[in-house]
Amino acid sequence: MSTKSIERRLGIGFYDMAWLNLCAGLESLPEIAKTAAGAQAEGFLRKMTAAGSNLVAAITAGESEATAAETENLLGLRKELESLTEELSCEKTKAQLLSRALRRRIAAGGSATVDVDEEVRSALLKIFAGDDPMIINLRIQSMLRAFPARMTKSRLYDMVSGIISLYVEKDSDSMESFCYRVRSAAVLDELKAPETADKLLRRAEETIAAESSDADAEVLEELTKLSSDNGDVMGYIESLARCVNAMAALGIMSDFPKNLREDSSVYEVIAPTVAILLEKLAGDDADEAAYERLIDRAHGAMETYFEPLSVLTETETGRLQAAIDAMSDEEATAYIPMMKVARLMSTSAYASLSGEPVKTVTAEDAEECRQELLAKLESAFSGQPKAMTREMTAAILAELPVWFESRTEVMEYMLQSLRGCRTDGEKRAALAMLEI
Repeated sequence: MSTKSIERRLGIGFYDMAWLNLCAGLESLPEIAKTAAGAQAEGFLRKMTAAGSNLVAAITAGESEATAAETENLLGLRKELESLTEELSCEKTKAQLLSRALRRRIAAGGSATVDVDEEVRSALLKIFAGDDPMIINLRIQSMLRAFPARMTKSRLYDMVSGIISLYVEKDSDSMESFCYRVRSAAVLDELKAPETADKLLRRAEETIAAESSDADAEVLEELTKLSSDNGDVMGYIESLARCVNAMAALGIMSDFPKNLREDSSVYEVIAPTVAILLEKLAGDDADEAAYERLIDRAHGAMETYFEPLSVLTETETGRLQAAIDAMSDEEATAYIPMMKVARLMSTSAYASLSGEPVKTVTAEDAEECRQELLAKLESAFSGQPKAMTREMTAAILAELPVWFESRTEVMEYMLQSLRGCRTDGEKRAALAMLEI
């Protein structure tokens, strides 16, 4: 099969999948969380419904300029949604780090007796249950987050440096992804939280810095609520982003050489359904009888086409990518729009849409990345109370590729960590945080 034939089949498949995903996404949008961030997300909903309605009308009328303009609006909205998600994620992570530190301190006054050797043996059996190495590694990462880290800064820095060195002569995206995970896990970058959240996080930091505080439980409750609220809003925003992705993909595909609508199996059914769903989301009066009729037809189309289209697009994307990999950079540029659509239709709500070729990491690149990351680590650790540096270290360790060579090393790490706890109550708290 020629590359052009693959591209054509993939274009039709993505076109139909975009309509189906958009219809399903709009119908199943969750309720907006009643928080300040939720109110901000509601503003994004209004932007999406306006741009989406205009896009569907422009596609239906064949107005290429209007379609292109609304597509750019949607891609801009996508960036805004990604930015807000990043801010909320940083707030949530910071709240979780502070929560764990407070929870350990509160638990330290408990009187429950802990048999460390027996508890570690029990945890070890749970961690290594089954034969799936991926699941076992996830359990080890959970243990690393739950147990208070007993590791010097120099040892942590050596581990991070060693992993960065492994990316030399590999793709730069992988190295950048690793550094991003480390920065995010311990909130190493500047946190731009809104006033209410910022006040709470600062209050929590002051509470932890104090040797003891009667406010521990109250602050912990507020941090837990902040984390939960942010998680709810992030889920809602991701649902919006997936709808925006499908809309933007439709806009990009409207500029493909041949009108895909002619060969679409779902357009005639789904496009009117999407239009009326956007009306309802915008708060406009909609013909309920027409809505019920259209949504029933849409459900039938989803049931008929969704699974075979999913298989087709996955298969043809792999074939097209293989063909592109064998091309020169100049030849490959012709397929940038299609691969941008593929990223918009991927499982990642915020997949990069850059058409630039992936770069190979040089030794100089790795060293520059190492120095930048270690500088951020040093700055973030500076002046922090020990309770927080342990939480930050534990969070970073959980993001590193598992370095344990055997069960014995995992067991020794757990024993060392628990035996370093001040009280049995603190040990019990670490065991309770172990989600296995």
